[in-house]
Amino acid sequence: MVEEGNLNLLIAHDNSDDADRLISLLEGASYQVDAHIIDSDEDLAPLLKSRSWDLAIGQLQSNNLPAKKLMAGIRSQKLDIPAILISNSREIVDVVEGLRMGATHVIPMDEDQYFLLATASTLEQLEQRRIQEDWKQRYSSAEIRCEELMDSSKNAIALVQDGTYIYTNEPFSQLIGYSDPDDMLMAPVIDTIDSSFQEDIKPFLKPLDPNSEFNKLAINLSFVTTDGKKVDLQTHICQVEYQGDTALQFLVKNKISVTTDSPAVLKAESDVFELEEVLELDEVLEIDELLTPIEMPTQEQTPLSINPQATLDNIGLAISSAQSSDGQDSLILCALAEQDAQIRKDTNESNADQILLALADFIVAQTNKPVAISRDKQDVINFVIADFNLQEGKQFAETLCQQVAGHTFQVGAQSILMSISLSIGLITKNTASPQVCINECLKTLDEADSNASETDMKVYVMDAMSQTDFSVNSEEKVTLFGQQLLEKRLIGIAFQAIVGLNDDSAEFYEVLMRPKIEEYPENIPPDFISKVFDSAIATEIDRWVILETIKSLAEKLQTAPRTCLFINLSAASIQDEKFCSWLQLALRTSKTPPANITLQLRESDTGRYIAQSETLISQLRTMGCRVAMTHFGLSSSPLLVLEKLDFDFVKLDRELIQKIKAGGEEQEETQQLIALLKEMKQHCVAPFIESPTLIPTLWQSGIEYIQGHYIQTPSPKMDYDFNEED
Repeated sequence: MVEEGNLNLLIAHDNSDDADRLISLLEGASYQVDAHIIDSDEDLAPLLKSRSWDLAIGQLQSNNLPAKKLMAGIRSQKLDIPAILISNSREIVDVVEGLRMGATHVIPMDEDQYFLLATASTLEQLEQRRIQEDWKQRYSSAEIRCEELMDSSKNAIALVQDGTYIYTNEPFSQLIGYSDPDDMLMAPVIDTIDSSFQEDIKPFLKPLDPNSEFNKLAINLSFVTTDGKKVDLQTHICQVEYQGDTALQFLVKNKISVTTDSPAVLKAESDVFELEEVLELDEVLEIDELLTPIEMPTQEQTPLSINPQATLDNIGLAISSAQSSDGQDSLILCALAEQDAQIRKDTNESNADQILLALADFIVAQTNKPVAISRDKQDVINFVIADFNLQEGKQFAETLCQQVAGHTFQVGAQSILMSISLSIGLITKNTASPQVCINECLKTLDEADSNASETDMKVYVMDAMSQTDFSVNSEEKVTLFGQQLLEKRLIGIAFQAIVGLNDDSAEFYEVLMRPKIEEYPENIPPDFISKVFDSAIATEIDRWVILETIKSLAEKLQTAPRTCLFINLSAASIQDEKFCSWLQLALRTSKTPPANITLQLRESDTGRYIAQSETLISQLRTMGCRVAMTHFGLSSSPLLVLEKLDFDFVKLDRELIQKIKAGGEEQEETQQLIALLKEMKQHCVAPFIESPTLIPTLWQSGIEYIQGHYIQTPSPKMDYDFNEED
């Protein structure tokens, strides 16, 4: 392992001597290096799967194995292998290109100390990710095992969140009169409680605070069954965590006693089964001791009937398998038999089903991996094949199309030629649900190009984002969406001029991020975009924006050396201790003067992270950058933060601009606030200026810079003429 000094190293380099020199450097730094040198892309895919690599080192300008192919190969297999690229030059274009590919560092050749420091930092981050992932898997496995225990328990168990049932096992649902536990999902708890007991249960139906857990209780309640009967049950209540959210557990022991007394709070007995006890147990036991191995179901050779539930069960097992401690991804493959409709028309349903069965048998025979088969539609067969990555799946599907087209299917006395269209996707631990997975796979097949010629390879890959249910918020889904924003370039950059009312030398632009909403998948809720920029992935987006921005700035400075860019930072970057060292390296490598960069922090973010903001501002000033506060004036005491933190510019919030526009007392209060800012030596910026009528008032109030659509609408280029006289 990395922490023990062992290093599984993959090197892609044209020159074996240079590769050996890098290995020697690492060995001299006390790493026990197990290195493999690769110089072509033919062996890359199987080599990446052959072991767990700790680090990949590539040559940015390689001819034999281009860095782009190396990084794409790692991404396609969804492997967490950090990569360091060695560049023959120090040009910013090369650095930006390498970082854009996904490399953690782009290091000029012969910078040995930089290389060793970058390697140490990269391996430390890798180790932290592995530890975090290990605990995530342990927790997920414990939750799966816990739900299995609840399902099989003789005690009646229900989980409640925000006043509704989010889980019930069979004994609990039967107590209430339901034969299927799923029928109780999302049912209001209050509807199952007798009216005389509803006041006693209401305190437990309010939203829960995960930071303040209440004591375990046992309370007598009268439940109302589906046929209107009342049953008095002693219900144990405690607070638990279920699927990442706080919930209440209702437990009724197997031995039920009917009570007639008024409800009274009792002390919970020590032997009550609780979700948290299983999670605590999992910290002591190995995951393998708790988990029952999940195997793919075997298929009997019987005609395939249309059974959507079988498909959901097969995919569900594959998701559970992927979520286990040593789980592997599976391939979902939907095969459309293109001649099925004609065969049914020419013969009969039974004969067509026999031909489909022969096709299914043929496809299963082409792989030695476990396969689960089902059928949702008349002419489509669904296959879930264990232990696949996406690249292998594409190759398998393309070969399969050719094999089917070249095979003659014998069904009774019939000899039939068939052709198929395939849609494929990967079932991973991140797959939202079985239903979403099969829906998207079939949708991909339905939307495939119907005009494709007979010689075209009819293999269609569904989008990974389309499988994720973004309506349910989770950190992992937010991260996935953020990664897709970067990988697919679903965000753009625009520039808007900031003009000085008194400062003729100012040539300022704010860098605005423009999400390409029209290119987003249909399943993305509008508020999900803002969640991305409030998450940890926002740091990566900030860095991408900065790299793109300084690339444009380098060109602009050649003709306009006074240009200064105002770049927004998220709360995640404020908390990122390594941000300033990264920024310093990026500016130094690109030869961008720090004085031409102003970093903008939101008032609300600096208020929440005052200590981190103070450290960040100090480091930025040491580098030579300037700092601005944006959205000023929203807090109840807006000057408190400014007394603690030192900014070069303060940009007013839109709300203050509206108050100035409204006139009267609101305008006077805002002008007094601006006067206080001037006393604190702050340079004030007024954004959102949509017409010239407000400019004289702003100038008289002490505003020094203005910005808005009246000045310039956001533009993809820095093309405002600061010399133009209004």
